[in-house]
Amino acid sequence: MNSPTITILPVTAVMYSGLPTTFVLSGGTGSYVIASSDQAVLQVAGGVTGRSVTLVPNNVAAETTVTLTVRDTGTATPVQATVTVRPGTVNNNVTITPSSTQSSSCTPAVCSGGDAEVKVTISQGGIPLAARGIRFEVLSGSFAFITTAPGFTPELTATFTDTTTDETGIARTRIRVTALAANQTALLRVTDLATGAYRQAAFAIAQFTGTTPAYFTLPASITFTGAFSTACAGNVATDVSIFGGTPPYSISGGSSAFTATPSTVLASGGKFNIILPLGASCVDGASIGVTDATGRTIAVTVNNVLGSGTAPEPPVTLSPASGLSLICGASGSVVVVGGTSPFSVSVDHPRVLAALGSHPDDRPGGSRSPAALCDRGPGHRDRRRHLHVHQRLRSRDLPVMAGPSPAASFVALRHAPAFPGAGPCNFRLHATASCALIIADNPLILKKSPGGSQ
Repeated sequence: MNSPTITILPVTAVMYSGLPTTFVLSGGTGSYVIASSDQAVLQVAGGVTGRSVTLVPNNVAAETTVTLTVRDTGTATPVQATVTVRPGTVNNNVTITPSSTQSSSCTPAVCSGGDAEVKVTISQGGIPLAARGIRFEVLSGSFAFITTAPGFTPELTATFTDTTTDETGIARTRIRVTALAANQTALLRVTDLATGAYRQAAFAIAQFTGTTPAYFTLPASITFTGAFSTACAGNVATDVSIFGGTPPYSISGGSSAFTATPSTVLASGGKFNIILPLGASCVDGASIGVTDATGRTIAVTVNNVLGSGTAPEPPVTLSPASGLSLICGASGSVVVVGGTSPFSVSVDHPRVLAALGSHPDDRPGGSRSPAALCDRGPGHRDRRRHLHVHQRLRSRDLPVMAGPSPAASFVALRHAPAFPGAGPCNFRLHATASCALIIADNPLILKKSPGGSQ
């Protein structure tokens, strides 16, 4: 059983620009809405699914205080957390500079077997932070950090190394790329040990044998990701750059899932496009061939995968949107477009019946089109049928029958005691999965029939 009291932990926190912090929620109904007093600094989406939320503050020039307010969907008292957002300490200017002795054919990548300097500036609010502990570490790729002094034999390497900043706030280290490493994109991370703030930097590795020029693309592989868990990406494009080898280059490959254009790139550093059409299918490990003038071929790998988000509910519209005008005994219908079934409809006037789906007299298996229901009074040859219908539809809140375009039908009854003539009547359509959500509220006007009876 949930506690009636909402809690958020931590109640106070120090956050750094670009660095995530997780808050744990408990109590109340278990469904929460979080509001930020400064969305420009600490943006919060609103509703929270689950018992925790991870927030990342935007860049700030100076220390800024932000208040988070947590409410549940019930009546529990809201609670607050106070957050102090400070400027990030690791700047975006992480640079990776190959050794000047490497082959120019590898530029702008680092040659396999080669080395490079990694440099980062640590500051806060524009003030350099000297003697600051910094960690460099390998996240992915065929390289390691050199841990021995220049010229020391044997050269030792490791997947991470710690150092400190100098008086200007700069920290440096060197990397060694594995000999004959394949063309690839590598990734490293730089972390300020005092705050936990970090930056990641990617760089290219080009395979170089020493006898033939390097030949590579940036990137070497591409993964497109759909916005939602129900579909892969579509209607999107990206560039691929070609370096080294002997130009011009021929581009081959592609399918109904993607195209590569143009088919020829004339110079090193030139680009071609990979284009996914709207509604593109998912792809796993497809290849695009890039062949230079000497016949050397390298491949660019293309993946298109499902996303992880939940697609929003389709919007609901009604046709006609302006509502209905009915005389007594007449009927009409409103078509529901979009949304997700099942639906329900209700009316708030005692002289109008509402139904959704097929006509009650339709035989099983027939059309699920909307029916108009009408009680035309005693003596009418269809009296039994319509009285039966009236009894079946005494409820004012009935389910919509399944179908691509369900419709709501309304009828004004002839027998209307104390019905003065014309009067307003509203109908409301809503998704039963979210019963409190009113999607539409259109007027339905009741009028006297031409003969004067009601």
